[in-house]
Amino acid sequence: MKLYTRKLGKSKIDVSALGLGCFAIGGPFQRKDGDFLAYGPVNDDESKKTIHKAIELGVNFFDTADIYGFGHSERILGSVLSEYDRNDMVIATKFANQFDEKTRISIGKNVNPDYIRQALDASCKRLQTDFIDLYQLHDSEHPPDSARNVILVLEDLVSEGRIGGYGWSTDDVERATIFAEEGKNCIAIQYAIHMTRANPEMIELCEQRNLAGVIRSPLGSGVLTGKYSKEYMETLPQNHMWYGRDFVEEEWFIKRQAKLEELKELLKGDGRTVIQILLSYLWSTSDTTIPIPGAKTLAQIEENAAILEYGPLKPALLKSINEIFEEIRTNV
Repeated sequence: MKLYTRKLGKSKIDVSALGLGCFAIGGPFQRKDGDFLAYGPVNDDESKKTIHKAIELGVNFFDTADIYGFGHSERILGSVLSEYDRNDMVIATKFANQFDEKTRISIGKNVNPDYIRQALDASCKRLQTDFIDLYQLHDSEHPPDSARNVILVLEDLVSEGRIGGYGWSTDDVERATIFAEEGKNCIAIQYAIHMTRANPEMIELCEQRNLAGVIRSPLGSGVLTGKYSKEYMETLPQNHMWYGRDFVEEEWFIKRQAKLEELKELLKGDGRTVIQILLSYLWSTSDTTIPIPGAKTLAQIEENAAILEYGPLKPALLKSINEIFEEIRTNV
């Protein structure tokens, strides 16, 4: 069976239309303010099996960042991908967050030319590769006026064959537009859309400029999976969602969960689970979108990757789902 693929923006790279987000496999890491960033503890062996399974199921696009687990995510991903033909795998990683991998201390943001090159060298070493397909600015609030200086460095790296193209991980359309309009080899913008969050301006920008929309948080950081409850949250002290654990009692959360139940009713006969519908829906919003849900277990990647056999939603189902989503976005 032919699996669903898409182009990575205006590049000539074919990628699985669903990628694997590798934030979770980095494991817990701590910011300077003391908060953990993680989705609970990880088992490296399970993470590696998950990546292998993703490849077996047709996934060839992997998104990580140097800061995830202070380099640990890149190391785990690199150890697995080194077993495959590098030309068959598409790696996206990010830069701008300076940290000490040994002391596991976050130092702050840095996009000076020398540091960008240093960060790229370090990422390539951890990922066991000599080039990155998609290199992304990982500072969503970087001043727009100085973004052009970053573009200059990235263009040089493309010319040198160190990276295939670049992008910006930001939900801000003004910032993304600078890269889109002035970056010759800008091929993607990473931003968030999902059931309760629309971003039509960013979709339009990506379509106009022939950029890939790499969709992070396609399941609302897990909130839309239905797994969150007060009892569940209390078991995860190293999950960054835990710091706002009271959200499960908020009106907006309760309403969203009710809408997920409505989705279950719509799905009877389609064959897809709620999670698979939420991911497939993103393909239906634009030909540019490539969702990158995270997974750190075999069960998660098996459910996610199964949609590569389905493709976008059928028009009738899409219409009904859009009605539910519009109600949520208007009233929740």
